[in-house]
Amino acid sequence: MKPQISAINAVALTTLTFVTASGLPTNNHNLSFALVWLLFMVLTALPLAFIEAVLVRRSRALPLQGLAAITRDSDAPTFWRVLAPLSMLTLVGMIAFGVENSTHGLAVNDDTAIAVRAFPYLFVFLAMGFAWVGMKRLLPFVGVLVPAVLLLNALLAAHTGLLVLLTPEEWQQVATAALLANMSTLGLYAWLILTRLTDERATQTVMPLWLTQTLVGVVTIAAGSAQGNLSVILYMLTAVFACALLAEVVTQQLQAKQFTKPIAVGSVMLVAAATTALTEYVAFDVVLKALALVTMLGFSLLLGWVIKTSHARKALNFSSEGMYNLWRVGVRIVAPVTILWLLVTMVIRVG
Repeated sequence: MKPQISAINAVALTTLTFVTASGLPTNNHNLSFALVWLLFMVLTALPLAFIEAVLVRRSRALPLQGLAAITRDSDAPTFWRVLAPLSMLTLVGMIAFGVENSTHGLAVNDDTAIAVRAFPYLFVFLAMGFAWVGMKRLLPFVGVLVPAVLLLNALLAAHTGLLVLLTPEEWQQVATAALLANMSTLGLYAWLILTRLTDERATQTVMPLWLTQTLVGVVTIAAGSAQGNLSVILYMLTAVFACALLAEVVTQQLQAKQFTKPIAVGSVMLVAAATTALTEYVAFDVVLKALALVTMLGFSLLLGWVIKTSHARKALNFSSEGMYNLWRVGVRIVAPVTILWLLVTMVIRVG
């Protein structure tokens, strides 16, 4: 039970952090955003969530190491293996995204402005420190931060309670946030599933994680965002621990590739710090979202169309053929179409 509680705490921390960083709780139409979030978590994020279950349960390794065996067993071209490094790069970018947005709303004066600008780099250092210690040891204790933040926001944030029709741009914002906050196929699920390989069915491991992310996301958006330094400081703590989780996912994959722990942790810290310096540019958010979406699209195509059907079916071990067929439709059609829609609209807006 303890590993399951730790896994639930992990996805609760990351969901709260990156839903807030995406700006959804600060919108006036919280309830409408929450309903659209729920829709995309069911239609798109749920099929994608089982991709990492296939990868890990089939290869018994994290994606950077396991993709080679997966593609080799299916006689797939080796270029699909680039998806693992892309997912790791995206996670490092998410660390920068999280720490940069963690100080938004903090009341500062001229004397503290310079110190506040240094906070994101300090948070990267702290996150790497927690990753070095091992977040799995800390997760049973830091999970209390999520209900504390949600309760504070629910009590202090302004609520309109109105349901409105969202614009196409707002639909795209929520859909992108749902995929990024869920971090489907980016490595977090794989890291958590690796401790539960003895589960008979993939649903035993995946569904509690997906349900946690769905519910935490809905409550985070609906509760809104409270003003004041207390709320920001609590959110800073969640962001640091969430980013430490992502850092540990990346460093453990590097260690599986024979990198020593100091080199793996140091490399991730340097790249995360360099990426944090780029967050001041408007293009950073666009590049990060595009990279994440392209990676998710690649994994959905790989698992939906390239990997042998028998391998995926055996790894997932669904209770019925009907459930497996629903997942295949989701990962082959629904998820790719949604991701392509988001990528095309992103290109049109930038253009």
